[in-house]
Amino acid sequence: MLLDGPLVDGHDTGEHLNQMKHFSEQFWQGDLYPRWLLDMNTGLGSPTFFVYPPLPSYVYALLLPIAQALHINAFNFAAWTPLLLSGLTAMLWLNTFASEAIAAACAALYMAMPYHLAVDFYRRCAISECWAFVWMPLILFLVTGVVARKNWYSIWLAIAFALMVLSHLMSLAIFFVIPICLSMLLSVNGERLRSAIRVVLALGLGTVISSFYLCPALWNERYIPASRIISASTWPDNFVGFGRSLFAHSSGYNFIQMVSWSVVEMMVLVTVCALAALEWGSHHSKTFMVFWITVCGVAVFMMSRLSWPLTQHLGGLVKAIEFPWRFNGILCIGAVALLAICLSRAPADWGLSKITFSILFSLLIGTWVYAYGDVWHWYRVDIPPQRDEAHLVNESDGFFASWIAPGTDQRSSLIASSGPKVRFIEGSGTLQLFSWRSRNIEFQANSVKGGWIMINQFYYPAWRAELVNPARLTAVKVALPEGLLEVLTPPGSQRVRVEIPVSLSERLGGLVSALSVLCVVLLFTPTIRNVFSQQAH
Repeated sequence: MLLDGPLVDGHDTGEHLNQMKHFSEQFWQGDLYPRWLLDMNTGLGSPTFFVYPPLPSYVYALLLPIAQALHINAFNFAAWTPLLLSGLTAMLWLNTFASEAIAAACAALYMAMPYHLAVDFYRRCAISECWAFVWMPLILFLVTGVVARKNWYSIWLAIAFALMVLSHLMSLAIFFVIPICLSMLLSVNGERLRSAIRVVLALGLGTVISSFYLCPALWNERYIPASRIISASTWPDNFVGFGRSLFAHSSGYNFIQMVSWSVVEMMVLVTVCALAALEWGSHHSKTFMVFWITVCGVAVFMMSRLSWPLTQHLGGLVKAIEFPWRFNGILCIGAVALLAICLSRAPADWGLSKITFSILFSLLIGTWVYAYGDVWHWYRVDIPPQRDEAHLVNESDGFFASWIAPGTDQRSSLIASSGPKVRFIEGSGTLQLFSWRSRNIEFQANSVKGGWIMINQFYYPAWRAELVNPARLTAVKVALPEGLLEVLTPPGSQRVRVEIPVSLSERLGGLVSALSVLCVVLLFTPTIRNVFSQQAH
């Protein structure tokens, strides 16, 4: 990744390359939170960041000047960063119940797990989901501190949870129950409910901190419905297979088969570690083993066809998670926890058990090496995806199909994008453009009869048009088949302002986030003051 960048035909490569590029450009031009990408989709705009988590794009934007100064590729570095951090946070968490050496070794294996490295990081280039692999172990580490009533840990847990909200909501929907359950498991009798409440309050505070993103995202979801991208009918097509499909020959690339093999490899790891640790461990460690075995079992069940009768009654799950194989995230977490517990409980003299375990473990890691070796093959045969009718204008915009106006023809959109930015489509007159900024366009229209004016930005229901003098609203609609924005102007000389105004959800979310951050600062201030006071003494 650092040397050659992402796979050109990685699932989300084009999406992240384009979105991060336009996001960072607007950020460094003073738009601190670019929700509408003005130049995305051949200059016709995109509302994707009204709902898409912004943290990976902020990381790229902030790394960009550093990368330019060091003459390195900012995108490659930004994509590689969550892989490195996932190992560090995993080591931090695993060290709470394993030695430093075991924690470091298991953290390295966590980074190398087939779904994490070969599938998510390389094949999919799913940078947002890769960030979830950073926050999950960090959250579990902080939960142990909250249960132990260590200072600041509740605040740090809230911040880590907020960062996960800002990274990947789909992983969050799968994961958030685990830290709550773990807090009860780690607590002594009589303290379980209190520990769970403290953790829930910290997670709630993290949700509130992220309100500046979450409130507008939930509000705009009605304009960018996930149901237009994924539906319950396509969910079964993404179940992992454990039968003949594992060995079915395919002339091309079979993603589900690849994911299925990664799940099988994790199942073998979980089985080997569980059998060994249940044999070696104490009663206390066996309780944790059962917990993580349960987590892994639930993940595998939800990825298999056995879960379909349940999933059919959970339409919200399909909407929140998109694909069942995303449960691989918690499968990796559960597997690395079991591995660390197993190695920590190994007796001093393993005897025959050591030989058996070593052989099985070596064979398993060998399959991981093969999966990574396959990555080198992909780089050799990597071919840029061919642009077709579905991508004439769409620059791999991940949510394009969910928000584009029904009836839009991309070829017509492409033709329109090459014309003037504002132009009459009814009547005639002169137009003078004054402002062309994200969410704000202003022009002067002079015509005898007035008429509809087309603007080279995609239609989005949040657009509003106003005649400046005297101030009054005017009609807005979608121009089909172009899918662009149309504004009605009356006769005469008219100054027109077209904008996506800052909504109540944005104002409310920003205010709530600001107040929650202020509360966190106030909570930290006495502690910080005490630390400096002690150092002075």
